[in-house]
Parts: sequence; structure tokens; C-alpha cells
Amino acid sequence: MRMKLYQLEIKRVSGTVKGYIVAPSEERAAELVFELFKPDHPEGNDFTLARVDETITDDKPDGLDNLLEYAPAGIASYSNVIGWVSHVAKLPALHLFRIEEVKGPQTYIIAPDADVANAIYMNTVTLVDGEPKLFRIWNGLADLPAERMRNLKSLLEFGPVGVVTFDEKHGWSLED
Repeated sequence: MRMKLYQLEIKRVSGTVKGYIVAPSEERAAELVFELFKPDHPEGNDFTLARVDETITDDKPDGLDNLLEYAPAGIASYSNVIGWVSHVAKLPALHLFRIEEVKGPQTYIIAPDADVANAIYMNTVTLVDGEPKLFRIWNGLADLPAERMRNLKSLLEFGPVGVVTFDEKHGWSLED
């Protein structure tokens, strides 16, 4: 059964969050919103769903057909590096991963799991001929100072997935 892609917008007391849901119908997408988000956020959860798979812009086509054909009903995100990603974990929340190179910088990535974080990292890193990249993937929240938590919760709920950076003035944002 071919799925449909819906854009979800939830209005909360803390602000509006946006994301995507893959489902066979709008009714099933609405059920998923109640199943996945209402128990954790009983206050201020007015939401809207809009089908977008037929009108999605040409700048986000990567993997959309595969997502609609093979993904289970649930949450999805778009990464400008690897395309559409289904959150197949039982809980749809994303995770912050810290990629630490043995000789090089740290990179922060929001992804549903470490495998997706690895794929995003490997598609963004620049390799010098013949030089191996040695790195480890860590839980990015493990040693993150409290002052760097600004706006992270809303990004981890829906995404987008990809490389993120922290700015003292604006908090976390997706790198272009």
C-alpha cells in the first residue's frame, strides 16, 4: 500500500512545532498524532495536517518515492544530505549525536539513530586522498551544558535531521 505524506503543525504553549507523518490516510495520520504526542503533551495540542506528497517542491524529492512505498506509518524527516528518512523507532523522537574525530573538529547531528547520523556525517565530511577519517559517535546530550539546551527540545521532536550548529544568540539550527 502506497503511503501519503502529511505536514503536521502542532500549536503548543511553548510555540509551534512542525514535522511530517507518513500514513495511508489523513485519519490514520491524526490517530498517530494522538498516539505519539498527546500522552507527553496534554496541554495546548491543537494540530493541523496537510497532505504534501503531491505538491512537494522539486528541492526535496530525494527518496520520497521509496519513503511512500516502503516506510511504515509514522514520523519522517527530510535531510538535505541523504533525503527522506523514516523514524522507525517505537518512539519518534530524534537524538543529538556528537561526532568526534580523532584529528579534527566535533560535529553535531540530529538523527533518529546512530546509523542515520553516520550516513549524514559520511556524506558531509571532506576526505583527503589516502587519509582515513577516524571518528566516534557519542550521545550529544551526555555532556551538553544546560545553557546549550535552548530550542533543542523542539528540534529533537520533529527535526529536521542533519548537521546542526549552536549559536549563542539563536540556539541550535540546521547547517545549510
